[in-house]
Formats: sequence, structure tokens, C-alpha cells
Amino acid sequence: MATGGNSNPFARGTVLLMVAIGFAAFLALLYAIGAGGALRSGNNGAAHGVSVSTIGYSALAQLLEKTGTKVSFGRGPDALQQQDLLIVTPEISADPQELAALVRQRAFTGPTIIILPKWQVTPEEGLKTGWVRLESPVLAEQTPRLLSQLVPVRIRLEGMPSAPRAPAVVQRETAADRAAKLKVALRSRVTISGAKLKTVLADGATGRARVVVIDDGGWYPALDANAPENPDGTPDIEQGRYPVVIVADADLMNNKGLANRDTARQAVQIVDAAWSGGGEGVVFDLTQNGLGTSENLLSVAFRPPFVGAVASLALAAIGFAWMAFCRFGPALAEERPFGFGKTMLVKGSAGLVRRLGRDHLLGPAYADLVRERAGRSLGLPQGLPREQIDERLAKVSPDAEGRNYETLSADMRAARDRPGILSAARALYAWKKERVG
Repeated sequence: MATGGNSNPFARGTVLLMVAIGFAAFLALLYAIGAGGALRSGNNGAAHGVSVSTIGYSALAQLLEKTGTKVSFGRGPDALQQQDLLIVTPEISADPQELAALVRQRAFTGPTIIILPKWQVTPEEGLKTGWVRLESPVLAEQTPRLLSQLVPVRIRLEGMPSAPRAPAVVQRETAADRAAKLKVALRSRVTISGAKLKTVLADGATGRARVVVIDDGGWYPALDANAPENPDGTPDIEQGRYPVVIVADADLMNNKGLANRDTARQAVQIVDAAWSGGGEGVVFDLTQNGLGTSENLLSVAFRPPFVGAVASLALAAIGFAWMAFCRFGPALAEERPFGFGKTMLVKGSAGLVRRLGRDHLLGPAYADLVRERAGRSLGLPQGLPREQIDERLAKVSPDAEGRNYETLSADMRAARDRPGILSAARALYAWKKERVG
């Protein structure tokens, strides 16, 4: 019978807290592995949608949200295939073929805005994380390479003096010189031109375009003032195509430019014009800035519809753990499979014989055992052959029912089933005990 064991040496609350913390940490680890780069901070001072530096675009994202626009940040291929307006902010080191493939696959999916890089910056040591120092707008002159696989363009940096010829003796640049150059650079504008471009926003001083839309055969009346009123009468127009807007001057959209109220209002107008006919929100692409994530099974498990199955498994695990902690009474010690003593040994051996189905072998063995003990009780010499022992035991008087040793021994050896073996064994044992001792 089971007996009560000792009380648990560990407090239930302590064990429950340890299990809960471990389970939560395990789920957090799975989520972190699945999320990958999505958990990395994007506040690295670069020019993208989550950067708060002067060249970042977090101010544009916040401004759009305050105007009621749904804003999200695309870190994977699924976010870039939505119908929402996609704002791409490629770095100067981005792959032109990858950028062109991204834009072309969205031709009939949704509108796209490409904001070209402009400023060369250096991290500002000792200040807040993500802050940078403006150096020069020379990156703008390298942007035609980014668009080389998409559309041929020419870039001009307006308002910047031409580079002077290098002096014979190089003098060390002072802080005042750098400040003077930066003051001039802050007034610079970037213009763009090309055969397949149509002007959306022109520079007031030169009349050259600062924002353009690619002339790809689509119908964009909100962006092109010369677009026909009715596209049905123009067979050259490819309806269903979405626009690709190129913002050549990043200061029209970045945090530095949106510090000016007029520039901020103008940025929202550009987004609205490009957004017409698109989805319901705006997506800032982060894949072109090294902040993308790859698809894996763990990341899919934490998104609908599979997140429901994961939540169900987690609740089931919590339920099983709760059942384990809420047991009825103390733990009970298990019974021993085999008891101690001769009686338990005999019972265990008998059970083994029954389980193996060897009952029919017990009759002859018990008859031999009784013969040996009966001969010993009569004082017969050891080593006497079995036949002679049987002859002498046969001379012993029969029992009260008239059965002698030969009859009882033969019945014992002939028994095959359990009742017959038991009956013959009792009779043979009674004869021995009564006649031999």
C-alpha cells in the first residue's frame, strides 16, 4: 500500500516563479531569434525613416502620422509588396540593380518615392546617440549611379562654388573655415534632369527640377500638369501603373528640412500627390539601409494566422504546469514491486511461472522434491538411485483413502492444469506428512 512521503523541500511559490521566468525567457528567446534585425535600433545617424539625425526622416513619419496617415516600416519583402505608398531612402552604397528591381516589381502594386542621398556626415562624439555632424553635400553628385539601372539622370549641385585649384602650399583648415563652408553648403540645392523625367517641383532660382516623376507611360494627373484629363482617349497611356517619384534634394524631406514649416507643408503635398490612387498608408523601406530581416519559420510563427496556434500551445503548457503544482495532498511513495521474505519470494516466483505459462512443468518437479524429502525422512542413504527410493516408498502404508505413494506420485506427474496440480500436490504432501513425517 502506498505511504505518505516527506513534504516538498522547495516552496511552491519559489518553484512556480522560477518556472514562469524560465518559460517567459524561452518565449522571448524564440521571438528574438525569429524577429532578427527587427529588434535592432535604427537610430544610427543614417538617412532612413527611423533615424532622428539631421539627415534622417523620422520627422516626416511623425508628421504623416499626425495628419492621420498610417505609417509603418518595412524590414522584409512582404512589407514592400503592399499597395501603400513606399518611401525608399537608399544609401550611396546601395546596389543599383536591387533598387531597380524593387521599383519595377511595384509598377502595378503601389506608388513609390525615392529620396536620393545628399549629405556626407560624421558621428558626433559625446552627444546623443544617432546625432551626426554635416560635412558636405557631395554625395548628391554620386547619385546618378544609384539610378543607372532604372533611368538615366544628370545631377547638379546648385548654390555651391566651384572647387578652387589646389594651392602649392596646403594650409591646415581652421574651424572658422569649416563653419564658413558649412554655411554655404546649407543653402545648396540639388536638381535633376533626364529625358524620361517630368518635373513635379522646380527650383525657384534656376527653374530646374528638384522633384520629378518617371515618364513610364502611366497616367499621373496629380504629378504631371500636362497629363490628359481623360486617359481613355490616349492609347499610349498604360492605365493601372503607379508613379515613381524621385526626390533629388533630400532637404525637402529630411529632419533638417522639415524644421521649416513651409518645407514641411510642401513635403506633405508631395506625398499626397504621389499617394493618390494608392493604399491607405505609407511604408518607409529599411531594407536599402541594412535594417531588413529575412523570413524564417520562427518569424512566421509570431504573425497571424499562426500566432493563434502558438498562443494555444503556450496556454496548454501553462495549464499542464498548473495541474502539476495543484496536486491533491503530498506525494505518495510507490509500492515495492517485490516484497521481502520467503513468502514474497514464493509468490513472486509463482506469478512469474503463471505469466510464462509453464504451469505444466511444476508437477514432475514437485513429485521429485517430495521423493527426495520423504527418502531423507526415512533415513535412506544419500546417492541411492531414484528407482530404489520409489520401491521403498511404495511399501509405506497408504493414506486414509487407500492411495499409496505410487498412485499419488503418478497423479502429481500427470497433472497439467492449475486445479489438477494443486489438488495432487495437496494429496501427496498430506501423505508424506502423515506417513513419513
